This record gives sequence, structure tokens and C-alpha cells, in this order.
Amino acid sequence: MLYDVPWDRIDEAAEASADAFIGGSCPIGTFMFRNEPNQLVLKRKFYRALVTSCPKKSVIQATSPNLEAVSIWFPPGTDHSEDTESEPFTEEDFADPGSIEKMLAVNDVIDALTENLGQEPQWYLHLVAVRPQFAGHGYASLLVRPMLDRAAREGLPCTLITQTMDNVRKYEHWGFKVVKEMAVPGSREKFCSMRRD
Repeated sequence: MLYDVPWDRIDEAAEASADAFIGGSCPIGTFMFRNEPNQLVLKRKFYRALVTSCPKKSVIQATSPNLEAVSIWFPPGTDHSEDTESEPFTEEDFADPGSIEKMLAVNDVIDALTENLGQEPQWYLHLVAVRPQFAGHGYASLLVRPMLDRAAREGLPCTLITQTMDNVRKYEHWGFKVVKEMAVPGSREKFCSMRRD
């Protein structure tokens, strides 16, 4: 049985997600903040904002109240236009002005891929984050499979955007297929939109 994370624990869920992405060496954070002396602080702020900015009607679940792993799904009809928090950064946060340009490039790619997913009703998997000490023990499956089953019962597709080939393979294992790939200009990084019917 999954734990539905109440909104009053959103900061704890954000910390769990930041721990997961930083501990898992998420390459996009390194790309964006590589030249920053306080790279770790900026990464944590970025990954926390992925959680704290979610629309309040998002389905936020964890494997238990201990938040070993967290997932966030946007229900049909929900998108980033309903995000609750404004931009978490100011220009003063950055020593390298190129970091802002890199963040904008990443956002442009994600926006284009999101638009490509279409407007039809769908369950959108915003993130799955497993704290490093729990990685490789099936926690992601515990979070993802019940929602895939729910979407199938409802006759709705599931969609997501991811970036690493390891993630693509993991999602392919769950029945997702790559719909589109887009490179981030000025980097070796790329994102993929994926869909499961």
C-alpha cells in the first residue's frame, strides 16, 4: 500500500527527491550548474522546486511515511501552467551567467516535448525519485505500477519526459515507448518524451 504524501509534508518530499537526484548523479544538474562554485546548493534548490512547484491536485505518493522513494503524477487535464511556485532562482544566485542560459535551454526542450505529448487526457509522470540507499530494490516499481494499472482501468495513456538511456530502458520495461527525442543545445544531453497506451 502506497503512502499518499499530504501537502503539509511537501518540503520533506522535496528533500527526498533532491537527495535522490543529487545522489544519483543526474547529468542535467551537472550540465546546468557545472561552472558554479555553489553547484550543490543550486542543484538542491532546482530539484526541490520540481516538487514544491507542482499543482496541488498532483498525486504525490511515497513507498512509506519514511519517504524512501517519491513519485508525482499529474492527473488528466493538469499541466505545468498550474504550478504553484514561481521561479526559485534569481540572477544573484549565479556566478556564471551561462548557467541561466543553460537552464533556459533545458526548459525550452522540456516545453517542446511537453507540447508534443498532446492535450488529450493522460496521466503524466512528473518524477520518480528513489533515495540512493534504496536504489536497485524495486522502490520505483512499487510507485509506478499501481498508477499504470489505474490508467489502464481508466483507458488513459501515461506519458513522461526523461533524460538518461538508463531511465529510457527502465520505462520501456514498464511498457513506455519513446515518442520523440530532443537534444539540449550546447550539450551532449538529450531528453525523450515517452508514452504508454
